[in-house]
Amino acid sequence: MSDGYSETSSQFWLDAWHYSASKLDRTAGDADEEAFWEDFAPVYDIKSPLAALAGELIAEVVDMLEPGDDVLEIGPGTGAFTKRLYPHVSSWTGVEPSAAMRREFARLWPAELGDMPDLLPSRWEDCTVSAADVVFTANAVYRIRDMRTCLKRLNDTARRRVIMVQTIGRPHANPLEVKIGDTIIERERAHVISDILSELKIEHRFRVHQVMRNNIPCSVGLIDWHPTVVD
Repeated sequence: MSDGYSETSSQFWLDAWHYSASKLDRTAGDADEEAFWEDFAPVYDIKSPLAALAGELIAEVVDMLEPGDDVLEIGPGTGAFTKRLYPHVSSWTGVEPSAAMRREFARLWPAELGDMPDLLPSRWEDCTVSAADVVFTANAVYRIRDMRTCLKRLNDTARRRVIMVQTIGRPHANPLEVKIGDTIIERERAHVISDILSELKIEHRFRVHQVMRNNIPCSVGLIDWHPTVVD
């Protein structure tokens, strides 16, 4: 890298995780993370309305789905993306570690969509689901420590496609930070994820959609790929 960091992008993510953990208890502390969501989950859809506003991005994701798909969503939260995508597939399962988020998901699930998807109370790192046609995740991998392993498992779990949505840039998404001496090096999560996929030799697409949130432009990365054999 030309910014003074000489390690791989997968190492950058790991170093950024440790730097974040040194400043923020939520990064490594499950109890601290849950305490945060106990307060924030009830207002999440109001303060973070990305799924409701990202019509063009949603349409592109729908085009990648097939009616017979079974989808595994990592970190569905309140179900904001789930509700917009669920009608286009056969079945949907969410992996959601937060009890507060699972409660909001159930409270907000529209009756007209039928039975609510199954929600597995687990972290993705601990989940035992072995396969799904499509694996989908939106802004939910921020606490993952080892992104290289995470991406490899997403790849290995999907039969047909992996789809990732990742907001880019302040004020809507803080970048990863690594401290080298007195210098803070910043990189956007979406860019690092793309680079780690390249490290794994996983061919993928990376597009950026523009969404207006509270009259502020918001860039949102959309990354997808067909699963491949990874060494």
